[in-house]
Amino acid sequence: MAAKTISKVLVVEDEETLTWSMTKTLAKDRGRYELIMTNSGKEALAVLEKNSIDVVVTDIRMPDINGLDLLSWIREKYPSTKVIIMTAYGSAEVQKEATRRGSFYYIEKPFEISDIRTLILKALEEKRGGFIGQIVDLHLVDIIQMSCLGMFTMSLTVSQGNEKGLIFFENGEITHAEVRDLEGKEALYTILEWSEGRFNSQMGVVPSKKTIMERWEHLLIEGMRRRDDAVVSELDSSALLHEVESAFENLDQEAAVRKWLERILRILTSVVGFRKGFWADSKGNMLTIDDQTFTEEELLVPLLMSTMASRLGKNLSESQVSRINLGYKNNQKIVMIYNHFFLMMFLQERTSADEFYSSARNILERRLTKK
Repeated sequence: MAAKTISKVLVVEDEETLTWSMTKTLAKDRGRYELIMTNSGKEALAVLEKNSIDVVVTDIRMPDINGLDLLSWIREKYPSTKVIIMTAYGSAEVQKEATRRGSFYYIEKPFEISDIRTLILKALEEKRGGFIGQIVDLHLVDIIQMSCLGMFTMSLTVSQGNEKGLIFFENGEITHAEVRDLEGKEALYTILEWSEGRFNSQMGVVPSKKTIMERWEHLLIEGMRRRDDAVVSELDSSALLHEVESAFENLDQEAAVRKWLERILRILTSVVGFRKGFWADSKGNMLTIDDQTFTEEELLVPLLMSTMASRLGKNLSESQVSRINLGYKNNQKIVMIYNHFFLMMFLQERTSADEFYSSARNILERRLTKK
């Protein structure tokens, strides 16, 4: 049987009185972790190179290496190590910079040593496992969706060129974002407009403040809409004129398409197991809807799920995703994808999605081919 690996905590502090006090108090937890004390940033680097450190507690102002620079070095070399920043020279700017660089927590002096002890134990309890790696060919929206659906509490650092942005999640909801001098939703929308870049996540990190209160589904829908608008704004005037002319030419065709979609929905209401449904376009606009009522969350489902499925599908299969089954045995839903149209169908209890799909397809083929 393999021996249990004990956690290691490194404290970097050049003030001898504080070092003595911390050593005395933290020694109470010697059964939970090994405590290593250093008095300079250079000593800390040497310790980190020879040991697997779980948590680092560091002062900012030190004679050799700045604590923020040490934080950046640790996040780059040892991304699974959590860093707690302490300083006697605190300010909103310093706290924001520490958060941007990926600190687990920020605390200003003077403080009770017991507070540091509590933070260390919290960091060790949230010790992360899993894999460290790189995800290729996924959009930022996909990463955010997976973080929200996974109910994560974490920070996501996103970079594009020389720019860096931060997005925070608490139990799957987006609670704060910042980039440049922006905060909140506008910062999130700015980051979502980036077409490429890199990201780094840190589990268990919470923001110092909450600036976003809306549900993540609404935020992503608005972010994607703004990104699409930004792409359109980059087109030259001749391209825009062509788009407008084409739109007017196709008005009759669009009206015909809408009637066709309404006809399909009417036929589906006669299929056993169908409860309610609606058609939406690729921007989340409702095209036609039956007489039932829908919640805002229900109206967002087809666009969100089809976006994720189609993007993941490119990595898993050469064919495009055309159908998505959602829910449990007694509460199933189907999202059908036809070009840039989405058909959302809610089924009655104990109705199998596969059986309903097979039956509905046969009925639609017979009814739609009638002249």
